[in-house]
Amino acid sequence: CWGHAVSTDLIHWIELPVVMYPDKLGAVFSGTVVIDYNNTSGFGNDGTPPMIAIYTAHSSSGETQCIAYSLDKGRTFTKYEGNPVIDSKEKWNSTDLRDPKVFWYHPSKRWVMVLFERDGNSIYTSENLKEWNYKSHTTGFFECPQLFELNVDGDKNKTKWVMYGASGTYMLGTFDGESFTPET
Repeated sequence: CWGHAVSTDLIHWIELPVVMYPDKLGAVFSGTVVIDYNNTSGFGNDGTPPMIAIYTAHSSSGETQCIAYSLDKGRTFTKYEGNPVIDSKEKWNSTDLRDPKVFWYHPSKRWVMVLFERDGNSIYTSENLKEWNYKSHTTGFFECPQLFELNVDGDKNKTKWVMYGASGTYMLGTFDGESFTPET
């Protein structure tokens, strides 16, 4: 299940009821929540940008990636009828594909997902959070991927991208919206 807590100051938290339960695709494992300000998913209404949860569904047959949306600040979520949005078991012949990290990449005006698969982090892109296209894979990581840009020496015009995994492994490099290129 996905638990739920809210805070107005990030110090004091109020625990609310569980917000997502297992379904026919499996248990609700880790993922990311984004605000779809441009309503690329089409789930928004009356000008309210939807909150989209991208999560791993885990079952005895493996793991897939699913989405759900909320129009009430995350108090309730509706699972997308077209789930799963990614099922890469056939591509990798592996049941290890989990922990989607999703962010909006401004230069290409697309969503980017970094997903742990088999032996590293894969990158997928989407225009609407529903249809995802595989782009690249970087080996050497385990679970809970992150990909983010940091300023070098405090200079916002000089940046590096960081790819990270739960084991503490990280690489510095460049990112073009589809591929992460590690540097030595």
